[in-house]
Amino acid sequence: MAEHRRFVIGDIHGCVQTFRYLVEEVLQLGPTDTLFLLGDIIDRGPGSKAVIDYIMELSVSLTVRPVMGNHEFMMLRSLEDEDFFRRWIQNGCAETLISFGVDPSRINERDSVYQIPRAYFDFFRDWPLYEETNDFLFVHAGLDAFSKDPLGDLQSLLWTRKEDTPEDILKGRKLIHGHTPVALSQIQERLRDPEAKVLNLDGGCVYNKYRGLGNLVALDLDQMKLHSVKNRD
Repeated sequence: MAEHRRFVIGDIHGCVQTFRYLVEEVLQLGPTDTLFLLGDIIDRGPGSKAVIDYIMELSVSLTVRPVMGNHEFMMLRSLEDEDFFRRWIQNGCAETLISFGVDPSRINERDSVYQIPRAYFDFFRDWPLYEETNDFLFVHAGLDAFSKDPLGDLQSLLWTRKEDTPEDILKGRKLIHGHTPVALSQIQERLRDPEAKVLNLDGGCVYNKYRGLGNLVALDLDQMKLHSVKNRD
């Protein structure tokens, strides 16, 4: 009988070659496996459209459970909101627009958003703000322990840099998130701490020019074993 494995991968940010290598060569995911994604699959890196296409492809052959990141949220809101489009521009959307064939000279024009086929927006609309299992809670950025509704608080789920651990929400589970790039050594150190309730898996893959960053990180949720690949894009 095939083994049912579970993995979670941190922020991809358009690094499609790195993502494919991690999935196919390192993890060797199969049809009985489940893959959680922590959001921010687009922007900054060169292959955002290809990353989305690849996730769509994977979703046909295995179980993929992504959560919404702030970059996917900005892309969605840019359809109706000029202010969000300007915010998206400031946060690396140029590479995403270019990957969809937008003329680089037009990336600051909001009409360029409409060159992205509707199917890609529809794909992101189905992404939840969090995913959960009996042993883990997955969000993009984090939780606000002081919010009346931590699992409905957009600001904290998508943008916070805090690592709150509201026990009434976690109920003994570990919180897995991304959003804030950290060195691989920090991720490894946190994983070794048996008391740690929060684990950040954003290895800053797209920031490969910065010391300690440039890693796409995956965690085997059943073995609690870390896998990482240096940026290949």
